Amino acid sequence: MTGFQVMKKSSFYFIGMKWSGTYEAAAHGDILPTIQHSQERLKELGLVNAESDLIGLSYHDRTDGFTYFIGTEARNAPSIPSDMHGIIVPSHEYAITEHEGQHAWKSYEKLYSWVENKGYQLHQYGLDHLDVYPMDYDPYKMSPTLTIGVPIKKRAQSID
Repeated sequence: MTGFQVMKKSSFYFIGMKWSGTYEAAAHGDILPTIQHSQERLKELGLVNAESDLIGLSYHDRTDGFTYFIGTEARNAPSIPSDMHGIIVPSHEYAITEHEGQHAWKSYEKLYSWVENKGYQLHQYGLDHLDVYPMDYDPYKMSPTLTIGVPIKKRAQSID
């Protein structure tokens, strides 16, 4: 995929690990052990295979940072181990693009601009954005290549 597009994603059940911290801590790599631990747990539980995606769900629920869940779409509803979280992600339209390399925030800025220019607005219902990585992503060795997405809706028309 090149450029930007709108994609409809059906509701899905997510299972994964949780990290919460500041933007600065995330930029310094504090989130990386959680990504790696989640991959290991998902494999141990038999919830992923070579075709599975590693999904990140970002919720900007604090003034100085955010909460990030990293896991996968669960095809069935397994019992959730105490160190993991299950989330039902509602069906929604997303503006998406691909990002390669460091500094994903630059791609997000371009995506937000595209959303505005196309007559959409962000749909702020809780989930701020999602990231989709290949399951074999190594957060310590690989520069990320991922699909990023933000939930959107059509901008309301004003009546003059």
